[in-house]
Amino acid sequence: MSIQSSNLVNAINEIIKNRRSIFPKEYTGKKLESSIIDALLQNANCAPNHKSNYPWRFIVIEGDKLNTWLDECAEIYLEETPSEKFNQEKLNKTLGYKQKISHAIAIVMHREENDKTILTEDICAVACAVQNIYLSLSAYPNAAGYWSTGLGTYSQRMRDFLYLDENDTLLGYFILGHVEQKRLEANKRDFHNFVRYL
Repeated sequence: MSIQSSNLVNAINEIIKNRRSIFPKEYTGKKLESSIIDALLQNANCAPNHKSNYPWRFIVIEGDKLNTWLDECAEIYLEETPSEKFNQEKLNKTLGYKQKISHAIAIVMHREENDKTILTEDICAVACAVQNIYLSLSAYPNAAGYWSTGLGTYSQRMRDFLYLDENDTLLGYFILGHVEQKRLEANKRDFHNFVRYL
């Protein structure tokens, strides 16, 4: 292997190993540049997908719409959470995101009725697209994010808010924010724990 190839392999390995989910409590509240959002989504669109059917759809929530969306998330929580499971701290945290996050990207899987692909293949393709977003964040020292499946993901009311139709499945949101410095520590278990050979 050439030195150039070795350096590339090492760089890729480091990007993968240093991928982190970084949460809103760590965000500064500054807005990320739209060029960063575009770059993340462009790379997401390069994910592998069976029969090139591009099953992902992304809805960027920004500006004033971000606060409207968070209000909707809070109302869904109030409306759909049983009293015995209600947590005021969780509600306050959701509303507090208004001062923290920069953008939210709704992650949607789109499948037509006559799609010849298998459902699990399309779910995996969307997950690969999201991983591309995660890995692309390594290019930006102050941009961070994580994939959330909360915030009304499974609510019909949220589907209506996002104008989704019967061919769309909401798989959560990629929450993005500005950080002063990315957290480096991680709790990663040895890969041998999850591998066996035949």
